[in-house]
Amino acid sequence: MATTVDPDRDHRFYMLGVIHRDARNPVLLPRWIARIGPGIITLEFSQYGLMFRKENRDRYKKRIDEVLKKLKNDTMHYNEAAVEDLESFINMPNEYEILSGYSAEQHIPFYLIDMDLFSYLKLQKAEELFAAENIEKLLTGTDAGIGSCEAAMARLFFNSDLKGVPYDEEMYVRDKYMADRLSLLMKHSPDKRLLHVAGWRHLEDPYHLYAPLNPLKVFPYD
Repeated sequence: MATTVDPDRDHRFYMLGVIHRDARNPVLLPRWIARIGPGIITLEFSQYGLMFRKENRDRYKKRIDEVLKKLKNDTMHYNEAAVEDLESFINMPNEYEILSGYSAEQHIPFYLIDMDLFSYLKLQKAEELFAAENIEKLLTGTDAGIGSCEAAMARLFFNSDLKGVPYDEEMYVRDKYMADRLSLLMKHSPDKRLLHVAGWRHLEDPYHLYAPLNPLKVFPYD
């Protein structure tokens, strides 16, 4: 499904499958981007998700800090890993920071091509979920801090319609949308190598939505 060897420099379209917000990304992603040498970069991230974090991360970070201060004053135990999980959820994904920085340095186009609709559905309950009492439960619960920030996200939306299931209808709709946008970009820039960075689950592509673009798939982790 994916490769960890040096990519074919003559290939036109690459899909780099990442573990979102993984601590290894700041080292691995620049290395692979340099190997591929793209002329266009796209990311599985929406404009809505970007603006939501720009507008709300400082406010939610303040709430987390206020809860931490209360817990410390009350000498209550909390899990540092859970704090990191929550903060990673409201911060910009590290892959966004890496890719946007690279594109600016190299003066190449960078596009966010995921659907706003699903970002909205995921984030519409954030105000309630980041209430002080819910933050305290997440930081002091018995499962606080176990697993990655993706696990924290699953806990945050436990009562929503989002479920941690294998490839589902949402994934299909999003992949079809992104594949269509990628196809248009390739048609309009036939002389440029395109790199699409997405969560590793999108490499599966069970309906072969990306197949017409002849992707070379890379999973950059050992």
